[in-house]
Amino acid sequence: MTSARNLDESLSELRSEIHALDTGDEEARRRLDSLVVDIAARIKDPQGAAPHETLTGRLKASILGFEGSHPRLAALLNDVLDKLSAMGI
Repeated sequence: MTSARNLDESLSELRSEIHALDTGDEEARRRLDSLVVDIAARIKDPQGAAPHETLTGRLKASILGFEGSHPRLAALLNDVLDKLSAMGI
């Protein structure tokens, strides 16, 4: 079973990867930072945060968008999505 600690570790890795994006990717960095904030809010309050479908859709779109240009980032996003799903979030 996926624990919150494993998810926290994955989010930490994701934040590091986002921070490492090229400075030319500022818009992507802002969108990803916003996504991470929303994920953290969902973890803290699964019922009160942004709708699940919206969060899941944004994660999936980000995974697809970064597969070619930033495969490590896409893999981390996919890992977070899998862990959230396993936790029922």
